[in-house]
Amino acid sequence: MEFAVLGRGDEDRLEQLIAIYRVSIARAEQKPEWMVRAMLGDTSRRLLVALDDGRVVAFAVSYFAPDASFWLLEYLAVDSNARSGGVGGRIYDAARALAAEAAPGAPGLLEVDAPRADAPETDEARRRLRFYRRFGCRKVEGLTYVLPFGQPGEVPPMWLLVDGLEERDTVSTDRVADWLRGIYAGVYAQSAEHSLIGAMMKPLKGDSAVPLTAL
Repeated sequence: MEFAVLGRGDEDRLEQLIAIYRVSIARAEQKPEWMVRAMLGDTSRRLLVALDDGRVVAFAVSYFAPDASFWLLEYLAVDSNARSGGVGGRIYDAARALAAEAAPGAPGLLEVDAPRADAPETDEARRRLRFYRRFGCRKVEGLTYVLPFGQPGEVPPMWLLVDGLEERDTVSTDRVADWLRGIYAGVYAQSAEHSLIGAMMKPLKGDSAVPLTAL
C-alpha cells in the first residue's frame, strides 16, 4: 500500500476519493461535492489517499490552521471493500505523520459522533471511539460539539477529541474557544463569532481549564 497527497493534475484520484466519500460519510455531515473538489487547490488542506495497486481505497482530509495552532481531521473513510484489514489505522497514522511535518507540535482535533448512553459496544460511534483511543486521543470534557449546518436533530450530538498535548491533562477554556473559532471560520466559512460557539462555550465559562479525558 502506498500513500499520496493529491495535487493539481490528480483529478482521477480525486473522483475515486469522492466516490468513497458519497457512500461512507453520513449524509448530514457531507459538504457539496463542488466544495470537496475545491479542496484540491486549497493550500490549507491536505487530501491524503491510500493506494492499493494504484486504486484509492481510503482517504483522509486534514485542515491546517493558518497560524499552525492546530490541525483538524476533517474526514477519514475507507472503501467498503477494504475495511477490517487495518487500512483505517494506517491512513490515520499517515495523516498524523503528514501533520507532524506541516505543523510540528500542533495538536490534532477530531469531530466525532457522541455515543448514546444505551448504545451497545457494537454501535458505530463506540467503535469509532475505540479506534481513536488506540492513538491516545482524548475528549474535551464538558463540550457538546455542534456542526454549523443541518437541521435540528439531523446532525447528532458530537464530541471534540484532541490528538496530542500528551504532557497536559487540561487545556485552557480560551484555547478551546480559539479552536472553535478557527474551525468555524477556516473549515466551514462561518463567522468566528457564530452564536453556536457561544452556546458551546457557555457550560465551560466557569472554569479556567477544561479536562482532557481518556475515551
